[in-house]
Amino acid sequence: MVAALFLFLIQTGCWIRTFDASARPDLVLITIDSLRADHLELYGHTRPTAPNLLKLARAGVTFKHAVAAAPWTLPSMASIHTGLPPSRHGATSNQSSIGEQHPAVASLLQASGYQTRAVVSHVFVGSSFGFARGFDDFNERHVQDHSGSSSEVLTQVALESFNAAGDGPTFLWVHYFDPHYSYERHPEYDFATGRTGRFGDSIDFESPNGTELLGVSAAAERYMTDVYDEEIAHTDKHVGALIDGVIGAGRDRGVIFVVTADHGEGFLDHNRFGHGRDLYDELIHVPLIIGGDIPRTMWGLSIGSPVETSSIATTLLQFAGVEEHTLRGMDLFDTALSRSSPSYVSSEGSYARGTDQRQVSVERGRWKMIQHLDDGRVELYYRKTDPGEQNNIAGDPKVAHLQADMRAIMDTRLAEISSPGTAPETTPNAKTAPAQISEAEREKLKALGYLESEGASDAVH
Repeated sequence: MVAALFLFLIQTGCWIRTFDASARPDLVLITIDSLRADHLELYGHTRPTAPNLLKLARAGVTFKHAVAAAPWTLPSMASIHTGLPPSRHGATSNQSSIGEQHPAVASLLQASGYQTRAVVSHVFVGSSFGFARGFDDFNERHVQDHSGSSSEVLTQVALESFNAAGDGPTFLWVHYFDPHYSYERHPEYDFATGRTGRFGDSIDFESPNGTELLGVSAAAERYMTDVYDEEIAHTDKHVGALIDGVIGAGRDRGVIFVVTADHGEGFLDHNRFGHGRDLYDELIHVPLIIGGDIPRTMWGLSIGSPVETSSIATTLLQFAGVEEHTLRGMDLFDTALSRSSPSYVSSEGSYARGTDQRQVSVERGRWKMIQHLDDGRVELYYRKTDPGEQNNIAGDPKVAHLQADMRAIMDTRLAEISSPGTAPETTPNAKTAPAQISEAEREKLKALGYLESEGASDAVH
């Protein structure tokens, strides 16, 4: 039995550690920008883009259908930290931030005795938008525009921060950015080598503009996704170094890793590149892995029922032993243990540069309904037979009873969103917390396409 266990550990690259099980564990939240789930081998991709995430999953729990709260960074990440849907936390445009009245997971962990530390690489998860609250050390010095590569320096700085935290329990959050466009070649992974097309080693959605991108050839589109995969592999390498460094620190307490993404990325799946607005799976189906010092009986467990990434905050608090709090959301670890699931999951579509094309989705099992708030259109998909969500069967009399069930769920969700004082996105006169954006941050947002600049196209976001 022992020999078999060690063989398994060698084959999977897992680890055995000795630590004080009575001590509260260190908590490490790793979020990766623009990482769609189906571009990971763990989620069915044919290419080994993320061997370190696969290694973590083999000694952890994988949620096969985790749903982001929104299809772009600010509202989705605010939901991860507050446990609230976008319509309640209020951070739903490039001019708004998390309302100060909403407690965030870092503040609650800090109040319970955790050292709280963060290293981020995107302006939308910076202090101007309310994310620094509750952190003893908040490092946003490596926020950049969409060019270049930041994963290596982020890992180095994050490990320095973690090692400086002292002996008490520590919460570390690291937000990686490299899979976000622009996409930069990493030839050492050889996914795009030898391909030809209109793009060079750097692919930026702002040039050529969105209209021109809609006419790209199949070869150019394939090259784009190949370079995107190289960006994922590059990021995974440094995520692996972060995990190894945290484990190698040799602290006398357990450590829990939670890895997820803020949203995915579209590659003409529904006639758009990039992200924002839409609530199709390429944008809101994200990876979610909980690994580290969890019971070995749960290693390799895969949960197929839909869950929300907004439940991450509650889950972290449960690991920390913080049971008295007001955050909503399920304990994902308890969900995995009991094989239970929420009655439905939901996401809210908005757009950084405006309030057009607002959408709400609800999912139960394999069924998904999308309600367009501006024009009343409804979409209904059965993802078991239509995983790409290409066949809208709303109005089909053969599924009338199922549509009625989904309609009831949607109406419940819309009623929650439209409750007075809780829906800054959908209520014209709702109050939100304004973001305090510096001129330097404004220029970064313009470069990323999230603020209007002269001649900019909004077709790709």
